[in-house]
Amino acid sequence: MRSAGIVLAAGASTRMGRPKQLLPVEGRPLLQLVVERACASRLDEVYVVLGARAEEIRARVEMGRARVVVNPEYASGMASSLRAGLDALGAEVERAVVILGDQPGVTGEQIDRLLELHQRSGLPAAALSFDGLLHPPVVLGRELWPGLASLEGDVGCRALIRARPEQVAALPVPAVHRHPVDVDTPHDYERLTGGAPMEHPGEARG
Repeated sequence: MRSAGIVLAAGASTRMGRPKQLLPVEGRPLLQLVVERACASRLDEVYVVLGARAEEIRARVEMGRARVVVNPEYASGMASSLRAGLDALGAEVERAVVILGDQPGVTGEQIDRLLELHQRSGLPAAALSFDGLLHPPVVLGRELWPGLASLEGDVGCRALIRARPEQVAALPVPAVHRHPVDVDTPHDYERLTGGAPMEHPGEARG
């Protein structure tokens, strides 16, 4: 079953106040950490959807084996980036794993476990579960993709899986292993880095 990862990283980081894709985490830009972990999984292909400040991010983030898709309609919200990622996939891809570009706590091992759970369960989707709530990364079988075409605005696959939990195999994540689910605000970033002050992205290295 051929699988492709879609890393959504097109947003303008309005709540952060600066491009969160470039914030330093573990010595490299946040997005690079996410991409490295996606590429370390057993995904056959990895795509990164960029939008705001795409050229700057491409110049600063090492993408490894991942390919970049630029979404010119990123300002309309996450739904357009999700569609751009799905549109980039070939006909041979049977399932897509949607990964948020601000989820540095997600590991390649978790992605592999989600892929295994999805195949074993026979359900059309699989996702991480925190305290009983479903979160990305999300494995979406091709049969679910048409339902994503109608999404608009800043709505992504999280809304789809929470509306249809009976179709989703859940992979619980223990609280002890948890980072912030995603990094949207300066407070989230401080929690992620153990209270380290936020550097300007121009000061990041990597």
